[in-house]
Amino acid sequence: GARAYAEQLRERAPTGTPCPAFDVLMLGIGPEGHVASLFPHTDGIGAADTVVAVFDSPKPPPTRISLTLAAIGKSREVWIIASGQSKADAVARTMNPETAPEDVPAAGARGTERTLLFADQAAASSV
Repeated sequence: GARAYAEQLRERAPTGTPCPAFDVLMLGIGPEGHVASLFPHTDGIGAADTVVAVFDSPKPPPTRISLTLAAIGKSREVWIIASGQSKADAVARTMNPETAPEDVPAAGARGTERTLLFADQAAASSV
C-alpha cells in the first residue's frame, strides 16, 4: 500500500521530484506529539522516502500508511490543529525550537513558507 501511494504521489509531482508540493497540509497532533502516523521514536520519522508503512502503531489501527516528514516538509504551508488539555504538553514541546522530531514528530512538520499551529485554550495552556 505504501509503495502504491508513493507511486500515485510521484505521478502527480513535477518531473524529477518524488512528491507534489501541497499548498496547505493540515495535520492533527496526538497527545504524545505524533502527526500523520509518525509516532515518537519510530523508524518513519527520519525516512527520506515520501511514504512509509507503519506497523505496530501505538494507537489503533496497528497498520497504517503515512506521509513522512520529508514529504510534509515539501508543503508550502503546514497547519497543525490541537484541541483539548491532553494536547497541552505536545503543543508546548512542538513550539520549543530545541525539541527534536524524534521526540515530538510535530516539531519536524514545517512548511516551506509558513507553519501555523491552531490550538484551543486548553491545548495552549502550557505554552
